[in-house]
Amino acid sequence: MFNAAEEGKTLRTTMKGGTGNGLEIMLDIQQDEYLPVWGDSEDTAFEAGVRVQIHSQAEPPFVHELGFGVAPGFQTFVATQEQRLTYLPPPWGECESKALGFFHVYSVTACRIDCETRYIVENCNCRMVHMPGDASYCTPEQYKDCAEPALDEAKLSAVENSNCMCRTPCNMTRYNKELSMVKIPSKTSARYLQKKFNKSEKYITDNILVLDVFFEALNYETIEQKKAYEVAGLLGDIGGQMGLFIGASILTILELFDYAYEVVKERLLDLLSSEEEEESRGEDVSSCDPVANHSESISHTVTVPLQTTLGTLEEIAC
Repeated sequence: MFNAAEEGKTLRTTMKGGTGNGLEIMLDIQQDEYLPVWGDSEDTAFEAGVRVQIHSQAEPPFVHELGFGVAPGFQTFVATQEQRLTYLPPPWGECESKALGFFHVYSVTACRIDCETRYIVENCNCRMVHMPGDASYCTPEQYKDCAEPALDEAKLSAVENSNCMCRTPCNMTRYNKELSMVKIPSKTSARYLQKKFNKSEKYITDNILVLDVFFEALNYETIEQKKAYEVAGLLGDIGGQMGLFIGASILTILELFDYAYEVVKERLLDLLSSEEEEESRGEDVSSCDPVANHSESISHTVTVPLQTTLGTLEEIAC
């Protein structure tokens, strides 16, 4: 890996973007060293060239599935632009940031490799060359008889196994790519390359490739997922609409509560006072002693002054 974050090594940086200010390499793929193809199978490779993946230092490579191809006989220009993405965790989103067994930083690639590695080691007692861990590497026989079939099973069972459900990380960095190619060698450079590499022009066309990777610009794009509506925003919008349409404010709302309190208080006081009056009247009536009617046997005259008060009349009536 080029420019990997390894201990004791300093990361390479560039001071400007554009062609010639990044990584430029010339490779000889040596097609003559390719294994012969004797039949057609799922793993048979018919192409000639290399696969390349551009990723951050925190994310492990997954070249055989995420890499792009570079063909011999061409110079491939790859203009890239950094993009930083931020997603929300539950309940607003579905991003994941848990720690993994073989990787410190969570990513979809790391999650897949971690899950596939554990599945291969449990079922075959070995690991493939691109897998991390301390288990021994699988032999060619183990590759054919166990590892490759188990890897296909792991991919199929990823949907059923919740541990292998790799969600989007909460923070990730990816690199957008724009590819362009030109034919090599040119007629003017063919003889020079023949002398330099001591190879024929046909060999150079069939085996030599040039890869040029560079930043399109020394900036990055940020994409951030945010909450659509929060409680504070809801309350603020309600208060703003009330203030705009009916001129209401927090003082108006408090006055409404105060008015409701006064109304309820007045009603309760009226109810209590009426109950007290009824009780007092009942006590006055019950305090009078009953007097037998003797009109049939005794008759007498009572003279009442005209200026007698109501209270005196009540006492006499009793």
